[in-house]
Amino acid sequence: MPTLLNKVVESAESLVKSEDYMKVNGLRLVKPYYFDFLCSVKKRWLGKTIIDVFSEEFASRPRSYYQEAFEDGRLRIEGGKGTATADTLLNGNHRMRHFIHRHEPPVLDLPLEVVAETQDLIAVHKPASMPVHACGQYRKNTVMALLQLERPDLGKLFPVHRLDKPVSGLLLIAKTAAAAKAVGTQITEPGAVHKTYIARVLGSFPDDPIAVDRQLAWDSGSNHAFLMEADGSLSHKQSMGRVPEVGQNQKLQAKEAQTGFRLLSVAPDARTSLVECQPKTGRTHQIRVHLSFLGHPIANDSQYGGTYKGPDQVRTYISAARDDTSSHSGPLTSVNATAQAIQSKMTQQDCDSAHQHQTINKRQKCTSEAAFISHHAGEASMSTKCDQGDGGQGSEVKDFDSRNTGTKKPVASNHADLLVPDNLQDDMCMNCPRLIPPGYPTDMQPLWLHAQKYTSATWSFVCFEPEWANAEWTPRLS
Repeated sequence: MPTLLNKVVESAESLVKSEDYMKVNGLRLVKPYYFDFLCSVKKRWLGKTIIDVFSEEFASRPRSYYQEAFEDGRLRIEGGKGTATADTLLNGNHRMRHFIHRHEPPVLDLPLEVVAETQDLIAVHKPASMPVHACGQYRKNTVMALLQLERPDLGKLFPVHRLDKPVSGLLLIAKTAAAAKAVGTQITEPGAVHKTYIARVLGSFPDDPIAVDRQLAWDSGSNHAFLMEADGSLSHKQSMGRVPEVGQNQKLQAKEAQTGFRLLSVAPDARTSLVECQPKTGRTHQIRVHLSFLGHPIANDSQYGGTYKGPDQVRTYISAARDDTSSHSGPLTSVNATAQAIQSKMTQQDCDSAHQHQTINKRQKCTSEAAFISHHAGEASMSTKCDQGDGGQGSEVKDFDSRNTGTKKPVASNHADLLVPDNLQDDMCMNCPRLIPPGYPTDMQPLWLHAQKYTSATWSFVCFEPEWANAEWTPRLS
């Protein structure tokens, strides 16, 4: 691997290794690593300085950080004529690089299993909490990265479709780009692929099958799917207290959405039901919103009315993390027993590659707020969508006011029991000394929605059911 500032640096092309991971308290964690983001200059950035661009576009860090990062060689301009300075005005021949100490969010330590394989496809059981591909702050804690690590015999793989991060179940992956395109097109064609999901919902679901045909509109600003009326206006019935955050002179775009539902069983305590879901279209959060519309939301889907403990909404936690910084105004120096256990799992190579500049601690110069806001990989969002369970329409984590979430604002975990040992910290890192980026909960739960079966005229794949899909299973009251 290349080196920069005397550190081993990874890029988007770097392969993952087994020693990159740790398993602690039921979580799969990624050891922090140095990563070099690369991006071209967009039209709206022409004529601006690199400091201006990063301060405006990626405001999770203060301007003072970017000024020091440029001086330190972590923020750089490539291409063009002559030697670039902090005052250089960007043009179309330039490319920008940002070298960071990268921390990834955790995922549940659940197995990733190949359940079937054909000449062109593999069918994978995707665990809940894990994104499909690199997006946002996730790169190594993804289905595609772990498949590359655990099944190198499969060669280069291409995702056909995606499942939202908290959703488990059947995921189709192609062995060639041509197969991915063909099957991906087939999945989006109405009636070409029969998709079956199962969900555990609140209440006793009706005995007779139900078909829902209600338009939906996705709002990336609020990270929420809204039910729309027949005339294209917003239905406030299922807004859950949220307000669309579309830009000025924009409006929500209503799209047709149809889902069929059938009762499978009612739990022994009659508080929840197991329901088969058959989406005819593929809108974001379609099953979740249509079940909420019926008055039977997924039982642990708090975003759409569920009342049981389920996946926490990361954006709400990010907001809470900002407000929780007053009690963590400086870098933490103690490493407790858990952190020492983490240190013992790291190799000497890790320690050698993570040595520090023995200079002023630049992290202390940042404001207390910025010091505990995760660098949300805005650079990464330039290239990929993120299959986030809280939306999946973009990888950049934005700031959200908890008043628009429709749920009580949770207290952000500061992960004090998961610290990076002192000798592996980076003195300009906005996440250190915490191993996990601030704002990401560690009390992770799967959403009770599972992709069970996909069938076309020429193939059929089925995935085993999770524990909560057992007819006799009764969830504990939250």
